[in-house]
Amino acid sequence: MPQEDLKKYFDILELSPSATLRDVYNAYVRLKNLFSGDSIVLEALAEEFPEKRRKKVLRQVEDAYAKLQAALKNEPPKTSSMMTDEPPAEKPPSEKAVEFTSFSGPVLREIRERLGIRLDDLSKQLKLRVELLKNIEAEKFDALPEATYLKGQVKSLAGCLFLNPDRVAADYLKRFREKKQK
Repeated sequence: MPQEDLKKYFDILELSPSATLRDVYNAYVRLKNLFSGDSIVLEALAEEFPEKRRKKVLRQVEDAYAKLQAALKNEPPKTSSMMTDEPPAEKPPSEKAVEFTSFSGPVLREIRERLGIRLDDLSKQLKLRVELLKNIEAEKFDALPEATYLKGQVKSLAGCLFLNPDRVAADYLKRFREKKQK
Protein backbone atom coordinates (compact mmCIF):
# COMPACT_ATOMS: atom_id res chain seq x y z
CA MET A 1 0.00 0.00 0.00
CA PRO A 2 1.40 3.45 -0.90
CA GLN A 3 2.70 5.63 1.96
CA GLU A 4 0.16 8.37 1.08
CA ASP A 5 -2.73 5.98 1.78
CA LEU A 6 -1.14 4.82 5.02
CA LYS A 7 -0.65 8.44 6.13
CA LYS A 8 -4.36 9.08 5.55
CA TYR A 9 -5.26 6.14 7.78
CA PHE A 10 -2.81 7.24 10.47
CA ASP A 11 -4.42 10.70 10.36
CA ILE A 12 -7.89 9.23 10.79
CA LEU A 13 -6.71 7.40 13.92
CA GLU A 14 -4.88 10.57 15.07
CA LEU A 15 -1.48 8.85 15.05
CA SER A 16 1.95 9.53 13.63
CA PRO A 17 3.27 7.20 10.91
CA SER A 18 5.80 5.85 13.41
CA ALA A 19 3.00 4.30 15.51
CA THR A 20 3.21 0.62 16.42
CA LEU A 21 0.52 -1.99 15.89
CA ARG A 22 -0.34 -1.66 19.59
CA ASP A 23 -0.65 2.13 19.23
CA VAL A 24 -3.01 1.61 16.28
CA TYR A 25 -5.13 -0.76 18.32
CA ASN A 26 -5.25 1.62 21.30
CA ALA A 27 -6.28 4.54 19.08
CA TYR A 28 -8.93 2.39 17.42
CA VAL A 29 -10.45 1.39 20.77
CA ARG A 30 -10.34 4.98 22.04
CA LEU A 31 -12.02 6.44 18.93
CA LYS A 32 -14.54 3.65 18.70
CA ASN A 33 -15.58 4.32 22.31
CA LEU A 34 -15.66 8.05 21.66
CA PHE A 35 -17.92 7.82 18.61
CA SER A 36 -20.17 5.08 19.94
CA GLY A 37 -23.79 5.92 20.61
CA ASP A 38 -23.42 6.09 24.37
CA SER A 39 -20.43 8.43 24.49
CA ILE A 40 -21.01 11.12 27.11
CA VAL A 41 -18.63 13.40 25.21
CA LEU A 42 -20.85 13.41 22.13
CA GLU A 43 -24.09 13.87 24.08
CA ALA A 44 -23.20 17.51 24.59
CA LEU A 45 -22.54 17.89 20.86
CA ALA A 46 -25.58 15.94 19.63
CA GLU A 47 -26.97 18.81 17.57
CA GLU A 48 -23.61 19.68 16.01
CA PHE A 49 -22.59 16.05 15.50
CA PRO A 50 -25.66 14.10 14.29
CA GLU A 51 -25.83 10.32 14.29
CA LYS A 52 -25.37 10.08 10.50
CA ARG A 53 -22.06 11.98 10.68
CA ARG A 54 -20.97 10.00 13.74
CA LYS A 55 -21.61 6.70 11.94
CA LYS A 56 -19.60 7.92 8.95
CA VAL A 57 -16.63 8.71 11.21
CA LEU A 58 -17.03 5.33 12.91
CA ARG A 59 -16.85 3.59 9.49
CA GLN A 60 -13.71 5.58 8.64
CA VAL A 61 -12.13 4.54 11.96
CA GLU A 62 -13.02 0.88 11.34
CA ASP A 63 -11.61 1.03 7.80
CA ALA A 64 -8.41 2.79 8.90
CA TYR A 65 -7.85 0.23 11.64
CA ALA A 66 -8.35 -2.71 9.27
CA LYS A 67 -5.98 -1.25 6.63
CA LEU A 68 -3.26 -0.29 9.12
CA GLN A 69 -3.50 -3.59 10.94
CA ALA A 70 -2.98 -5.46 7.67
CA ALA A 71 -0.10 -3.18 6.63
CA LEU A 72 1.70 -3.18 9.98
CA LYS A 73 1.45 -6.91 10.66
CA ASN A 74 4.05 -7.43 7.94
CA GLU A 75 6.51 -4.90 9.44
CA PRO A 76 9.02 -5.58 12.21
CA PRO A 77 7.78 -4.23 15.56
CA LYS A 78 8.59 -0.69 16.69
CA THR A 79 8.68 0.62 20.25
CA SER A 80 5.51 1.95 21.79
CA SER A 81 5.32 4.50 24.54
CA MET A 82 2.83 2.53 26.66
CA MET A 83 3.06 -1.11 25.64
CA THR A 84 5.64 -3.73 24.89
CA ASP A 85 6.57 -4.48 21.28
CA GLU A 86 4.22 -7.43 21.23
CA PRO A 87 1.41 -6.87 18.69
CA PRO A 88 -2.14 -7.04 19.99
CA ALA A 89 -3.81 -10.40 20.23
CA GLU A 90 -6.54 -11.24 17.75
CA LYS A 91 -9.08 -10.93 20.56
CA PRO A 92 -9.31 -7.53 22.27
CA PRO A 93 -7.59 -7.55 25.68
CA SER A 94 -10.94 -7.15 27.46
CA GLU A 95 -11.98 -10.57 26.17
CA LYS A 96 -8.91 -12.08 27.82
CA ALA A 97 -10.20 -10.71 31.13
CA VAL A 98 -13.60 -12.40 30.83
CA GLU A 99 -12.41 -15.23 33.07
CA PHE A 100 -12.44 -12.83 36.03
CA THR A 101 -15.73 -12.66 37.87
CA SER A 102 -14.77 -9.67 39.98
CA PHE A 103 -12.04 -7.08 39.86
CA SER A 104 -9.82 -6.92 42.91
CA GLY A 105 -6.45 -5.19 43.11
CA PRO A 106 -4.47 -8.38 42.37
CA VAL A 107 -6.72 -9.10 39.36
CA LEU A 108 -6.09 -5.59 38.00
CA ARG A 109 -2.34 -6.13 38.46
CA GLU A 110 -2.53 -9.46 36.61
CA ILE A 111 -4.42 -7.90 33.71
CA ARG A 112 -1.94 -5.01 33.54
CA GLU A 113 0.96 -7.44 33.48
CA ARG A 114 -0.67 -9.60 30.81
CA LEU A 115 -1.03 -6.49 28.66
CA GLY A 116 2.61 -5.62 29.22
CA ILE A 117 1.87 -2.21 30.72
CA ARG A 118 4.46 -0.91 33.18
CA LEU A 119 3.37 0.98 36.30
CA ASP A 120 5.63 3.92 35.39
CA ASP A 121 3.94 4.28 32.01
CA LEU A 122 0.50 3.94 33.53
CA SER A 123 1.38 6.55 36.14
CA LYS A 124 2.38 9.04 33.44
CA GLN A 125 -0.68 8.27 31.32
CA LEU A 126 -3.14 8.66 34.22
CA LYS A 127 -1.19 11.37 36.04
CA LEU A 128 -1.34 9.32 39.24
CA ARG A 129 1.55 8.46 41.53
CA VAL A 130 3.09 4.99 41.14
CA GLU A 131 2.65 4.51 44.89
CA LEU A 132 -1.11 5.06 44.58
CA LEU A 133 -1.35 2.53 41.72
CA LYS A 134 0.64 0.02 43.78
CA ASN A 135 -1.71 0.58 46.72
CA ILE A 136 -4.75 0.01 44.49
CA GLU A 137 -3.28 -3.23 43.17
CA ALA A 138 -2.21 -4.38 46.65
CA GLU A 139 -5.55 -3.32 48.14
CA LYS A 140 -3.90 -1.26 50.84
CA PHE A 141 -7.23 0.37 51.59
CA ASP A 142 -5.94 2.47 54.49
CA ALA A 143 -3.46 4.17 52.15
CA LEU A 144 -6.10 5.01 49.51
CA PRO A 145 -8.10 8.25 49.21
CA GLU A 146 -11.80 8.60 49.98
CA ALA A 147 -14.25 6.57 47.88
CA THR A 148 -15.27 9.56 45.74
CA TYR A 149 -11.70 10.13 44.52
CA LEU A 150 -10.86 6.45 44.37
CA LYS A 151 -13.82 5.76 42.09
CA GLY A 152 -12.49 8.12 39.41
CA GLN A 153 -8.97 6.76 39.74
CA VAL A 154 -10.10 3.12 39.44
CA LYS A 155 -12.31 3.99 36.45
CA SER A 156 -9.35 5.64 34.71
CA LEU A 157 -7.17 2.64 35.47
CA ALA A 158 -9.83 0.25 34.11
CA GLY A 159 -10.07 2.24 30.88
CA CYS A 160 -6.33 1.89 30.30
CA LEU A 161 -6.70 -1.87 30.82
CA PHE A 162 -9.51 -2.11 28.25
CA LEU A 163 -12.04 -3.03 30.92
CA ASN A 164 -15.52 -1.74 31.67
CA PRO A 165 -14.76 1.20 33.99
CA ASP A 166 -18.16 1.16 35.71
CA ARG A 167 -18.05 -2.56 36.50
CA VAL A 168 -14.46 -2.46 37.72
CA ALA A 169 -15.11 0.58 39.92
CA ALA A 170 -18.26 -0.99 41.37
CA ASP A 171 -16.44 -4.25 42.19
CA TYR A 172 -13.41 -2.52 43.65
CA LEU A 173 -15.37 0.03 45.69
CA LYS A 174 -17.57 -2.72 47.14
CA ARG A 175 -14.43 -4.41 48.50
CA PHE A 176 -13.06 -1.02 49.61
CA ARG A 177 -16.22 -0.15 51.59
CA GLU A 178 -16.43 -3.62 53.15
CA LYS A 179 -12.84 -3.41 54.40
CA LYS A 180 -13.25 0.18 55.62
CA GLN A 181 -16.32 -0.76 57.70
CA LYS A 182 -14.42 -3.47 59.61
